[in-house]
Amino acid sequence: MIRLLLITMLVLSSLQTMAAGAIDHAFVKLDRTSEAIDISRKLSFYEDPASSLTIYDIKQHWQELGSQEIPEKAYNFGFTDSTYWFHTRIENVSSPNEQWVIEGLYPIIDEMELYLVRAAGPMERQIAGDSVPFYRRAIDHHNINFDLNLSRGESVDLYFRVKTSGAVQMRTKLWSLDRFSNADHQERFVLGLFYGLLAAMLVFSFLIFLSIRDTNYLWYSGYILNYGILQFSLNGLAFEHLWPDSPWWNNRSVAVLIASGMVFVLGFSRSFLALKTNAPVLNRTFLVMMGIFALAAVAPIISPNYAPVIRFNSFFAVLAAILVICAGGLCLYRNYRPARYFMLAWTALLAGMLLYLFKTFGVLPTNVVTEYAIQIGSAFEVILLSIALADRLRHMAQKTQRIQREMNTVLESRVAERTAELESANRQLEMLSSTDGLTGLFNRRYFDTHMRKEVFRCRRRGSLALILLDVDHFKAVNDNLGHQAGDKCLRKLADKLISLVQRETDIICRYGGEEFAIVLPYTDLAGAKQVGEKIRAGTESDLWFEWEGEPQSVTVSIGVAVVGTGTTVEPDAVVAAADEALYTSKTRGRNRVTALQVSGHSADVTGVKPQLAGE
Repeated sequence: MIRLLLITMLVLSSLQTMAAGAIDHAFVKLDRTSEAIDISRKLSFYEDPASSLTIYDIKQHWQELGSQEIPEKAYNFGFTDSTYWFHTRIENVSSPNEQWVIEGLYPIIDEMELYLVRAAGPMERQIAGDSVPFYRRAIDHHNINFDLNLSRGESVDLYFRVKTSGAVQMRTKLWSLDRFSNADHQERFVLGLFYGLLAAMLVFSFLIFLSIRDTNYLWYSGYILNYGILQFSLNGLAFEHLWPDSPWWNNRSVAVLIASGMVFVLGFSRSFLALKTNAPVLNRTFLVMMGIFALAAVAPIISPNYAPVIRFNSFFAVLAAILVICAGGLCLYRNYRPARYFMLAWTALLAGMLLYLFKTFGVLPTNVVTEYAIQIGSAFEVILLSIALADRLRHMAQKTQRIQREMNTVLESRVAERTAELESANRQLEMLSSTDGLTGLFNRRYFDTHMRKEVFRCRRRGSLALILLDVDHFKAVNDNLGHQAGDKCLRKLADKLISLVQRETDIICRYGGEEFAIVLPYTDLAGAKQVGEKIRAGTESDLWFEWEGEPQSVTVSIGVAVVGTGTTVEPDAVVAAADEALYTSKTRGRNRVTALQVSGHSADVTGVKPQLAGE
């Protein structure tokens, strides 16, 4: 008997401890640092399947009815016909704040009642929800909210009664009034960016439709408009700003917008992926699904029982989302080019939709990611889908251009055959007329034409430099070794100049005999002297040719003439200045560079002495 008595006492003690723990975890204590508290895990609950209990029944028997476990996350019971009761106790231990706001973070609950039970005074009742007139809310805010006045040292019991046709989700926060206002400003800023993006894409896509009459952009515009209003309703903003005096419509708008939105999603996907050609069976399936959703959009308005309609629409939206992904994947598998961006865009959005819907059904937990999954996914989706439309138009334009080119090729082939020989002859004649036969460089005729153009350009913008160079003692080469040796010398020098002057804008010409001309656009005096010295040094050190087994070295004398930007001068004057500089180099001992700065009226001479090894 003593042993049995001891066991009974231990069991009772354990039960008392557990009960105390259950009561303890349902307490919310406010101190000086308390400003924003997630009270979702501080709630105990009771399910009332018959919806028959009153607040007095609940208050009297809560110790027996309320749950005892500590929830790991905010309650999410999915779709249910039951009424749920929740309880917590709040005690202001030391917080100086007396005004508080209780916020329900799932704004599309039909009815949420709050009963405040204090130690003294009458019981207070507040009610809010998307089927309750908006003015009944404590604060004009898109989320369900209640006000709470709690002085320091005071405590209050909170009883929530939740009845809804949709999902029962109890993400609940307790805010000080000032902190709630600050958080609301930040949230509205973020939502403003999101809806601003949707509005911009709507206007852009509709203007594109008006411009090119592509039905894809019309479907896309309808989808963005419908989707934006749906998100406006899910966030509670539509009830706050669009129809605050129409709780009946607000309660049904989500179901209507889900169904109508899927009509636009399926219609756009069917048109964009060209399912009539790429997947005829899926095309017919999409048409059937669009008909079903068109009827489902009307059902919430005419049906007296809203609960089964929202569940049907949500369930079929999941099926339609999966069907769209499968269609995009099939077209991608069949190498339909526009399906690439389509899959990227819709994967982002549909993944967000699936996360949100699974959260609604209670399959996934409620958190920031699942709560705002659609907004996160759609922010990427609208950008990627616009890129997909642009890529599709570009692909279609390229295809049209390719067909036109093929047709033009067929039509022009006969003409091309008849004119090919004439064009070839003209090109050869043109090349012969502008090319020096010995060196392969441009000839004097080409130099005169090009020089005239560059001098006129120099008058408007950019300086111009002209280099004239002459092979030193070339007459001796011809006299002593013969003209064939002289020709070989000139060819070697031409190859050397090509390797040293490599800018695309520069040209090298054979000016006449053993003289060469180099035109350097956009080159000032210092740059021209540097190029001239580079040519002189490279010729002296590297250029030699072999004749009858004997190596023959070559040096050059160089004259440089530079015309500054905006200078008005004739081409002959520039050539004369370069020739004068060349003559100066020869008279001063050859194998050197002399430069002249040409002005409209005079020329200044500057000599550049060769830099010899060891100096």
